[in-house]
Amino acid sequence: IKTMQKESVQKHLSNLSPISLTGLDTVKLLNRVDRKYIIPVTSLSQIIQLLKNNQYSVLEINGCRAFSYLTTYYDNDAYAFFHDHHNRLSNRIKVRTRSYLESNLHFFEVKVKTKLRTNKYREVLHASSTQLSDAQSNKIREFYPRQLTGRLDTTLINTYNRITLVNKDKTERCTIDVNLTFTNPASLHEEICVNDIAIIEVKQSKTSVLNGIIAALRTMRIPPSSISKYVLGLILTRPEIKHNAFKPLLHKINKIKAQQLQFS
Repeated sequence: IKTMQKESVQKHLSNLSPISLTGLDTVKLLNRVDRKYIIPVTSLSQIIQLLKNNQYSVLEINGCRAFSYLTTYYDNDAYAFFHDHHNRLSNRIKVRTRSYLESNLHFFEVKVKTKLRTNKYREVLHASSTQLSDAQSNKIREFYPRQLTGRLDTTLINTYNRITLVNKDKTERCTIDVNLTFTNPASLHEEICVNDIAIIEVKQSKTSVLNGIIAALRTMRIPPSSISKYVLGLILTRPEIKHNAFKPLLHKINKIKAQQLQFS
């Protein structure tokens, strides 16, 4: 985010009351309904400003309200998890390890997506790791509804900054991701940066669109979008991979980028 935009976002975030990591843990929503949105990063300040009436708290740790994440994704040689998404299969998974850099917390996660809901399996890791254990590989196969052949290896490294909001009723979490970078583990010196967009993900115990950030997005006429950081990163770092189904996503991101270049 450019300095002026960053200062504006920080100003509006400062109007929200803080919630601690302990408080956030009461709103895990591991089984939930998800909605995702792609917005120009220049619109982020306006959206946060629309969150009136003290509807949300913002995660704050040691005075900081935006945090650095490091995510490592895993797949087999055939990119089975990617192609399941590409082929719009309703029962699909993503496998990752995630590190919260400021708080030095690390997790192994399997994200299970069905037609209507998202369920997440998570276990704590004592340190950052890029190698899956036999137990973790077996756990993945428990969740995967089809035959999974071959070894699972790291396929993508992703870093970004995240702001986390929680509504006052503790029924909704909202994450806002900016400053996305993607790296192919085989070419660690080559980073692809996506700084023109923010990805907003609203996680609810049950769907509600009448208030809160979804209502703010509707006011700005921003519709939900289907986006996965794993999918986007794999396409950008391996453009040769088949991705016909995701061309509208790339078109949308390129259109936002072109608009921001026009007005910058």
